[in-house]
Amino acid sequence: MKNLLNLARASIFMAALGASLFVHAQPPGGDQKRPPEAGKDDRPPREPPPQAYEDCKGKKEGAVVQITTPREGKISATCTNSPKGLFAKPERPPRTPEGKENNPQAKK
Repeated sequence: MKNLLNLARASIFMAALGASLFVHAQPPGGDQKRPPEAGKDDRPPREPPPQAYEDCKGKKEGAVVQITTPREGKISATCTNSPKGLFAKPERPPRTPEGKENNPQAKK
């Protein structure tokens, strides 16, 4: 009877030890993945407008050009390489019609 009681205690101890090791081996949040950040992966990246490629025709990568935007008039842009060729990338993102900056990376 004494051996049976010792065996029961040892079994409970081993089960508790095993459970605690399993719990500590899990990363915070278990195996759940984080939800994607807002604005990422929910739509493909926007293509530059055709005029952005025209503005850098005959220029070299890194050249600074002036571009005209519908809402802000003339702003500086840098000729940037892409798979489709050089395009004028504004030094700051264009604003939305409400006047807010259209830059999802700035919201981090």
